[in-house]
Amino acid sequence: MAPAPRISAKDLIGPVAIFFGTLLLVSAIALPLYYTDTLKKTPMDLDLTSVAASQPQQGVSGSDGQPAKIFNSCSVSEPRAEVSDARLTQQQRVIVVDPADADIATFQAGNSIRIDSYTNGDETVTPSTIGGEDGCMTSLLTATRDLVTTNRETAEPQISGGGQSEVKVDASDNSVSLPDRTGLQYRFPFGVEKSDKYQYFDLTTRTTNPLTYVDDSTEIHGVKTLHFTQEVPEVDLSTLVDANDQQLAGTSLDQTAGWYGGFPGSRNSDRLPASLVQSSTRDLYVDPVSGTILNEQQHIRQSYKLNVSEDSPQEMLDYRLTALDVVFSYDQDTQEALASDAKNLSDPITLWGRWIPIVIGIVGVFLLAVGIWLLFRGGGQPKPAAAADGPSEPEEPEEPQYSGRQYVPQQYNEPQQYEQPYDPDQTRQIPVVKDDGDGFTDWSPPRGS
Repeated sequence: MAPAPRISAKDLIGPVAIFFGTLLLVSAIALPLYYTDTLKKTPMDLDLTSVAASQPQQGVSGSDGQPAKIFNSCSVSEPRAEVSDARLTQQQRVIVVDPADADIATFQAGNSIRIDSYTNGDETVTPSTIGGEDGCMTSLLTATRDLVTTNRETAEPQISGGGQSEVKVDASDNSVSLPDRTGLQYRFPFGVEKSDKYQYFDLTTRTTNPLTYVDDSTEIHGVKTLHFTQEVPEVDLSTLVDANDQQLAGTSLDQTAGWYGGFPGSRNSDRLPASLVQSSTRDLYVDPVSGTILNEQQHIRQSYKLNVSEDSPQEMLDYRLTALDVVFSYDQDTQEALASDAKNLSDPITLWGRWIPIVIGIVGVFLLAVGIWLLFRGGGQPKPAAAADGPSEPEEPEEPQYSGRQYVPQQYNEPQQYEQPYDPDQTRQIPVVKDDGDGFTDWSPPRGS
């Protein structure tokens, strides 16, 4: 019986190449779809610090050293209101705190605006932390602490299910709950689109307003950004409350008409209440891969508006006493640090979502092509292997060939033996036949005959 054919290592090269080629192609497809999604979440160790300085602006008087305008609160006790030129700094730090898990992250943000210097008449003043003689002008202009729980994938607020949304606006430990908050804040989700679909929350006015996509022409420290802009309409800040349901401090005035500067048809001694209103314009420059905001330019406009009836003189209706007019923009150190953070978040996504799938996809196609070629080249059937050393079944002898009257055996495994049959009667013994190879036979009589 013939030995069964055996598969050699050479015969396995084609199928193995096809297997690994297919595996690599599947991996090239799966990596961008599944693995990179695990990287596109708000990092749990997020810690962003930004410093924004007041910027010069056209149409607003003041030197480059004092580019902003603020209401001099010390003038409340003076005969006339006073607005001072100032240099301001806005600081913000955002970290992740509890509650936080695989799906949510809670941002805690400390925000402040500080007065570096301001003009008081012809004098430039650097305020102290405790203010002047009556504490009316301190270095701290505003300060808030914000807490909001967000979805780690969408970066949208996720208040239900144990999330938090509150803001602390004064020195007490109490906070104001903001349960209806919507819109992005502090960062965008991964994979930002060139779209007008995004909303952004403004903490000061506690309102959410749409963002408008502008362009992608701005590059910040090697990172190409998407530019969005937002208009926050005027909001009366005196309608907002603190943790005790009281009007926010500093959002209203009650002064005489003469203190404001006087109005036609009004006596200077008439009391005129006013409320603080704010509107702003915000420009955000965002890394589209990581959703990191690399620069924020915000033009804040706060002013006191008289609370008068609609039939009052137009001068009263149009009157605005500037409380704050400033353009903030992140300084260069902040932009550089945020660009570095953005690269640290986006590089793994680019690597595993683009370059590694491309490389292993190319290798997979190559292996698949080689495997198919080897199979077709070998006819798709494995070659029989050589018989191994050791005993094997003997092959069956071929049919004998005849030449004339001569019997010619083809092959013998052992010498042919002829034995005489036993016969006690030697006279009946069969004679031995001899063949001399000449085609004739001779015989000889048996022994004893």
